[in-house]
Amino acid sequence: MKTAPQPSPISHAHHAPPAHIRALHKAHQKSPLTAPTVLDFENLPPNSSSSPPAIATSTISASIASAAFSAFCDGADATSVESDILIYKVASVPGLEVIPNLFPPSVQKTLLRKLLLRDLSDPRHKTNLHAHYNLPPPSPGARSYFELPPETTFRALSTDGRDLPIDRMLDKKLRWVTLGGQYDWSLKKYPVDSSSLPKFPRDIRELVGSLFGITAQAAIVNIYSPGDTLAPHRDISEASSASLVSVSLGCEALFIAGVGEGEGVVVRVRSGDAVVMSGEARWAWHSVPTVAARTCPEWLQEWPEERRCWMMGKRVNLNVRQMWD
Repeated sequence: MKTAPQPSPISHAHHAPPAHIRALHKAHQKSPLTAPTVLDFENLPPNSSSSPPAIATSTISASIASAAFSAFCDGADATSVESDILIYKVASVPGLEVIPNLFPPSVQKTLLRKLLLRDLSDPRHKTNLHAHYNLPPPSPGARSYFELPPETTFRALSTDGRDLPIDRMLDKKLRWVTLGGQYDWSLKKYPVDSSSLPKFPRDIRELVGSLFGITAQAAIVNIYSPGDTLAPHRDISEASSASLVSVSLGCEALFIAGVGEGEGVVVRVRSGDAVVMSGEARWAWHSVPTVAARTCPEWLQEWPEERRCWMMGKRVNLNVRQMWD
């Protein structure tokens, strides 16, 4: 794999995105998923096209994928992979790869369970809410926040703040949770002392390592509702040029990426898709201008049993990175 260029200085994390990326993001905030400017991997042009927007150049072998999924699901409910999985390179953004439909439904549900029913409940993994509310672990008898009774509230830390009911917390206010390296969103950097960091969940680390060949040391789990966006930015806080890995679960979205002075690309991402940013694309500008309502797969809409239909209106995106080489 081509080595990524060296990252920009950390101070550049505060730089504004270039005009063409801002324009592309704005143009697709209300764009339908089927817009002609969108690269849709379920509707690629025929192979005979003179300049295809994406080309399948490599694969993840069926045996590797099957073993990784089986280990992740503890041998239960993991769908056996019958054929090698295609990896597509996006022509307009060197180093950007898309792996459509990588994760089977059973693996997606297992991943959601571990992220939101297990890791979210661990107070070492901070959320956007910890700075504003007293957010203790779920009470005895409840395995996750999703099992708490509807009368549960979380106390505001400021004297003039309002307490947060559990329904509003899960449905409206919860936006992200960090795993492993705890990213400082204000300073846009990670702690220097790695010994103080919570351990990255072993099973997720092994899944990512088996499929993508990186050492997962930190992750941000973004939780979107339809209508939410993610502004254009670059991930340059890591001291590693290893690939960034993004896994989509739930509702569909548009994903934008671009490097240099090019126009960039707009990709339709579905539940189970993975996007890998490596090489030149490792430091690409990227954004999410659209999360589409009523696009969660039918088999996932009622997840979890403890709070049926929560996923019907959510997109969960796991963004994994390696902080140090």
